[in-house]
Amino acid sequence: MKQYFTGFFTAICLTSSVFIFMGSGNKNLGDITVSSLTVVPGKYGGGFIKTLNDQGIQTGYFGTAEDGVGLIGVHNAKGKKIAYLGSGEQGSGFMRTYNEYGQRTSYLGSGGQGGGVLQTYNVEGKQTSYLGTAEDGVGVLGIHNSFGKQIGYFGTSEQGGGFLRTSNKDGLMTTYLGEGKDSRGGHLQTYNRTSQLTSYIGTSRDQGGSLEINNDYGIRVGSLTAAYDNENYRGDGRIILYNRQGEFGLLMDGISN
Repeated sequence: MKQYFTGFFTAICLTSSVFIFMGSGNKNLGDITVSSLTVVPGKYGGGFIKTLNDQGIQTGYFGTAEDGVGLIGVHNAKGKKIAYLGSGEQGSGFMRTYNEYGQRTSYLGSGGQGGGVLQTYNVEGKQTSYLGTAEDGVGVLGIHNSFGKQIGYFGTSEQGGGFLRTSNKDGLMTTYLGEGKDSRGGHLQTYNRTSQLTSYIGTSRDQGGSLEINNDYGIRVGSLTAAYDNENYRGDGRIILYNRQGEFGLLMDGISN
């Protein structure tokens, strides 16, 4: 009988302690250990968990955003958001990072074409690089200057070969190194500040070497190639000069007397 009374009395004391604690207004539950935790939507929307530092400044957020998607936000000691992991408008995942002033510095996630991308930004918010998937499903790498203009591009051509393209500070192409549209082979092209082709060195349509020089208007004025003739010879050197209008002027080849 004494044991029943002791147990009953203990239960009453514990129950009373709970009600006293709940009524005291102290919401700090101390250290809690659980096997699982489920956060359900509250009165004002989706459920979430927030963390604060000893100054009462928010340092972390884990929960549901206004549009019903999940997110994780990390803040520095001053409350500035420095990292964000969540779901985009199309339902894909992404992560953004920010500097100590709250300005975006990088983006890692799914791009508009459905493939993965990595973008970086400078302190002024201008994009400085792009690594990811292009519209046609191929990989690309783009480099930008401090003004956000693309000055370097490494990617895949329409024929599936690789190429490198450089541009000036205004974004106009200055060089192209890679495979041509007709898949003849590798070549290097240079351009002037008015976007006129000034030189070509690479593989000719006959699969031999070729060097072509243009004037400032993009008109060919000289060429050095490996000549090809179906009937007589193949692979002899040939030099051709043209006037400023591109009209033929002089021809010399490796078999001339």
